[in-house]
Amino acid sequence: MAEGIDRAAPFTTAAPLDCLRSNGITFIGRYYSNSDWKNLTRSEAQLISSRGLWIVTVYQDAANNPGYFTYERGVSDCSRAIQRATDVGQPTGTPIYFAVDFEVRAQDSRLANVERYFEGVQQRMRQYAQDNGGASWPLGIYGTYDAVTYIRDRVDDVTYIWLTYAWSRGRTLDEANLYQYSNDLTLDACRNAGTVDRVRSNGSGGGFKVNA
Repeated sequence: MAEGIDRAAPFTTAAPLDCLRSNGITFIGRYYSNSDWKNLTRSEAQLISSRGLWIVTVYQDAANNPGYFTYERGVSDCSRAIQRATDVGQPTGTPIYFAVDFEVRAQDSRLANVERYFEGVQQRMRQYAQDNGGASWPLGIYGTYDAVTYIRDRVDDVTYIWLTYAWSRGRTLDEANLYQYSNDLTLDACRNAGTVDRVRSNGSGGGFKVNA
């Protein structure tokens, strides 16, 4: 199992990245968003890659609000994620996860909204593939046990899972590519890395690097 972190704030210098790597971290989770302050950029991706670390990406805007999830929002978020990934240089064939960051349980009617959102994401990515000779970014979901298993079983193209322990009530998935098992902490050995979440990969989380 590979160990990593994710955080919303960008990395601007090499020192925290070097510290993380020297303390067993092999990958960094970063964000695509409509909010410029937390967006992964090409220069940051190059910096992370130059320190020997892999990158995984998740798209998130207001994904902690159940009313956010509509088919139309899925289409527009996926369009924005495609543009961000293109700007960064994220290789096609590596996944973009989309966040569902609120507590939702099996049989919750709000899961139908989440499903429509991911149908919109799926349709937009299929259109991109059709227009680009089949090239695309595989789709993933970040969320609770009930959210990720619900979408896994209903939206065909969502093939990557980033499970969060929050609200999952102790349940885990052997098939999860990534597992966020702790959040909002500061690592004693790398306090210069700021507040981070801890993430574990099964070795198939979809990491990539960007050349300078």
